Amino acid sequence: MYQIPPSFKDFIAPDCNRLAFIQKILNDFDLDAPVLQMEGKNHIYVKFPQSQYNSQFRIKTVIAHYDRIGIGANDNSAAVFSLMQWAGYLNQTFAKGGFHNIRLIFTDGEELGSGGLAEQGAFPLAQVFRKLGLTNDDIYVFDCMGRGDVPVLTQTRLPKGISSKFVKDFNALESRAQNLIRIAGGGKWFCLPCNYSDNASFIANGIPAVAITILPSEDVSLALAGGQPETWKKFHTPADNFESLTPQAFDLTFRILNQLAMQKTLV
Repeated sequence: MYQIPPSFKDFIAPDCNRLAFIQKILNDFDLDAPVLQMEGKNHIYVKFPQSQYNSQFRIKTVIAHYDRIGIGANDNSAAVFSLMQWAGYLNQTFAKGGFHNIRLIFTDGEELGSGGLAEQGAFPLAQVFRKLGLTNDDIYVFDCMGRGDVPVLTQTRLPKGISSKFVKDFNALESRAQNLIRIAGGGKWFCLPCNYSDNASFIANGIPAVAITILPSEDVSLALAGGQPETWKKFHTPADNFESLTPQAFDLTFRILNQLAMQKTLV
């Protein structure tokens, strides 16, 4: 089973410069990680070699926010840490040939979304995607991936008056996401109502996006019965700490990510 590296505790330390930490890890993997500054937020873009892309297939944009409230071990350090390690794995594996078509971005300011969607750090990023015509990516947001054994796809309530094309594209993306976590979870997965993440900013800008999280089985049962999962009660409190994490969640996260890297959808 996966062992959470000691460096994870450095990442969740109160005085950690998380932007510099992420850039250093990625640079150690021979990956450039420039900062995209937008409205006072610092998003980090991972530059994979162009040889690792194939224009005949859809780009899969993977997003996780690295800002936090308090310790934030699960929300959202676990996902970010896993994605950093995965980026190194992709760069090493596909340097030998083949393609993954992953566009990876670590966003800043997701936690500000509680003050209104337009304040969310990913909102101007989504606007840039729309202006550049990057509206055909499969966008996957990973949030709170460090605790549990069940992959969960966020139930999305689409805005009223949205176009039939958007609904069609979103349903197709959601179907691919369901298949992704079904395979990675060995057939065990759920779709549940969850708090919105960076996916909401893209949807608000007319770009389909889905969000994936992980929960313990008992929390899923609680949510299905109409209760609030214990995992979610820990968010933004001192209880969202290293001790609350479960190594099997990291194993599951890597299975999901590796399955995503293999996923190929024709443009």
